[in-house]
Amino acid sequence: MFFRLVTMNKILLQATGKTLKSDKKGCYVLSKVHCSPLSRAYNESTRLIATKQFEYNHSGHNGKAKTWSKIAFSAMLGGSLALYLAKNKLTVHNQTNYTESEEEKWKGVSITLYQYQTCPFCSKTRSFLQAYNVPFKSVEVHPIFKKEIKFSEYKKVPIVSIEKEGKSEQLNDSSLIISVLASYLINENISISELLNQYPESELIDEDGKVKKLILNKHWLIMEENEVTLPNYKDARSEEAQWRAWADDYLVHLISPNVYRTLSEALQAFDYHVKQGRFNGTWEGTVAKYGGAVAMWVIGKRLKKKYKISENVRIDLYKACNTWVKAIGHDRKFMGGDKPNLADICVFGVLSVMENLDSFNDVVTHSKIKKWYFATKKAIEEHKGQNLNAT
Repeated sequence: MFFRLVTMNKILLQATGKTLKSDKKGCYVLSKVHCSPLSRAYNESTRLIATKQFEYNHSGHNGKAKTWSKIAFSAMLGGSLALYLAKNKLTVHNQTNYTESEEEKWKGVSITLYQYQTCPFCSKTRSFLQAYNVPFKSVEVHPIFKKEIKFSEYKKVPIVSIEKEGKSEQLNDSSLIISVLASYLINENISISELLNQYPESELIDEDGKVKKLILNKHWLIMEENEVTLPNYKDARSEEAQWRAWADDYLVHLISPNVYRTLSEALQAFDYHVKQGRFNGTWEGTVAKYGGAVAMWVIGKRLKKKYKISENVRIDLYKACNTWVKAIGHDRKFMGGDKPNLADICVFGVLSVMENLDSFNDVVTHSKIKKWYFATKKAIEEHKGQNLNAT
């Protein structure tokens, strides 16, 4: 028997960090949900049926629908190209200082992360793998041709491929990847495949009648019902899930408008990306730098409008960082206490893509994030993520 740590209504409306709204002319309906609080949370997929007045604040990797359909081509030709040029195609991350249990857990397991190096969603996935000493290989995906992920119907990043004993599993979506692998760490006798089945896709019918798929419990961990003995464990996981959703649905949308706030800042960002890689000084690097900078500067402006970010985009970023620090409080070093939990790791991963840029220098100067940020970075590099076990 598995449980999701909260009742179904909390999973649907709180744990995901989403807001479901309706007015006198609109409504939403939840159907096909069968569960009890301490049983498997989903026995069938959940369908959300919405009228035109239904509003759903959900963020997906690489953005959504109408806005992105207009700018995707320029992003591929410009903004994403430098991410590919900046890194060699394959990097092996051999973690160190395994404990006996870690060595046994990952024995015979091959994990490959398909990514863009400076994508916030990919960055938080890498941060998790590093924090929990998970050995993996990373493959930089070409942003236009995407031949590295031609095996997959899912064409966004990150993607994680897991091979063990001749069997292969594919995990899509950074939050799902983190939750499945974290759950695998704390369950001795449950396979990746079995865990993946605990995160079913649900369907949202939007106002245009299009069906969109989402995973309502992707910010939650799975474990045996009788495993939870620590006091306040459920409350801690609930807090963690809500802030993981906040990082996905709010914080991440502040990054591009700040990194590419002005054309000169966009050029600075792409100059840095290109100089890190093997195309520095080549015509490909020059095209990536200038084409990418212009494209992402335009995209940043559109994202600012779409997500109703303040005219001075730095203000919202400073406020977000201070909101996060305030949530941690004075009595904790991290949200996870003495060690960073999954929320700490995800927020760090999102913010870390700004390092070495003006936007990062500004945020550590004008917000209260600096002490927490560098403490989290140190803990992740030393593989000191919070103990996930409930006993």
